[in-house]
Order: sequence, then C-alpha cells, then structure tokens
Amino acid sequence: MAVDEQRPIRRAAGLAIVVCAAAALLSVKTAADLLPQRNAFPSWFVPLFVAGLGGLVLCAAWVTSGIWQARRYARPASGALGGTVWILLALSFVATSAVHQLYPFRTMSSEGFLQLDPVLRFNLIVTGAAFAAAAGLGVLYQSGRSGGALTGLFVLALLLLVPNDACANPFNTWWIARIGASPLMFVPNLYASLFGAGVLLHVHPRWNFFCLAAACAGVALLGWGHSTHLLW
Repeated sequence: MAVDEQRPIRRAAGLAIVVCAAAALLSVKTAADLLPQRNAFPSWFVPLFVAGLGGLVLCAAWVTSGIWQARRYARPASGALGGTVWILLALSFVATSAVHQLYPFRTMSSEGFLQLDPVLRFNLIVTGAAFAAAAGLGVLYQSGRSGGALTGLFVLALLLLVPNDACANPFNTWWIARIGASPLMFVPNLYASLFGAGVLLHVHPRWNFFCLAAACAGVALLGWGHSTHLLW
C-alpha cells in the first residue's frame, strides 16, 4: 500500500484510541451507576453485566492496541470477509434498536411517529441514520477507500455519543437528571466498531469477528430482555 494510502489508516488508528477511551469511561460509569440499583433487576443480572463490561473493556483495549501497532503496515481485508464485517456493523444498529422494540426498522405511521416523545423521535432518527451511514461506509470500503471508510466508522461512533435516549431506566437515571438524555444507547456500537476494524485490519481477526458477532447478539438480547420486562 502506498504511503499516501496508508495515511487514512493511521488517522483511523488514532480515532480508535479515542473511541476505546470513550467506551471504557462510559462503561465504568454505567457499572458504578448500576451497582447501587441492583435490586431493580434480577439478582444475577448486575454482577453478570458488570463482569461482561469488564471483559468488553479489556477486549477493546487489546484490539485497539493491535490497531495502533498495525497502523503503518496493515492491508485491509477485502472481498467476502470485508463485506461480511460491514454487514454486521450495519446490523449492529438493528440489534441495538431491540431496546426500542426494533424501531425504526418496524412500520410506524407518520401520525404515530409524531406522537412520540421528542427525544425518542430524535433517537429513532439517529438509529436509522447510523444504519444508513454504516451501510454507505461499507460500500465506500468495498470500492477501495478502506482508510476513509474506517475513519468514517470511528467518526460515526463518536457522533453517536450525543445524548439521545430519555428512556427512564436505571441505566439512564443519572444522565436524565443532569442533561435530560443519556448517551449510553450506542455504546455497544462503539465496541462493535473496534472489533470490526480489528477484523478488517487483520488484528486477531478470528477473535475479533467472534467479539463483533457476540456484541451484536448480546445487545439484541439485552434489548429483548427490556422489551419483555424480564430484566427491567
């Protein structure tokens, strides 16, 4: 890969560090908020969830370190592997939307949409736009602009931290009380972006592919547990 083509990879590697730091800080904050409220959940949930967060942070730090080390020589994956990863990255937003009963990926009348809480309307717009952006970045990646697509992926991840969720639950209580909305909903997608980039840059690709798929499945199950009121 030519030097000028490698520059976007180095830029993306720098952004990966920022994304990892943001995801880790928000995860630690979430754990600290949930522990005093563990009685609001089944007895097993908060200890298991906090342990899972710890594992996510460690895995994200590991892959981010690998992305940084590979920034000067990485040759991004292409073909079927690249396409599969980008499909999963786009679907990660569908999985995240499970916490809101898969909206906006379900049919809703315009009248019903306008009757929603304004923050929830904003959240659904962000979810749909993020899905479309990830799909577009996948097309860009497959067209040969891999470095630009990876940079765009991490920029998208950081933009998703805008507070966008006012669902009154123990995850969001602290945020809603102070700024009116929570930035937590898309934190799983930050982790997904790191794991996906790890696969694309050949950083422990099998392990990170597993982590990407597990992140999608895990957040979908979490959303299902909420929508069925099994968890909260």
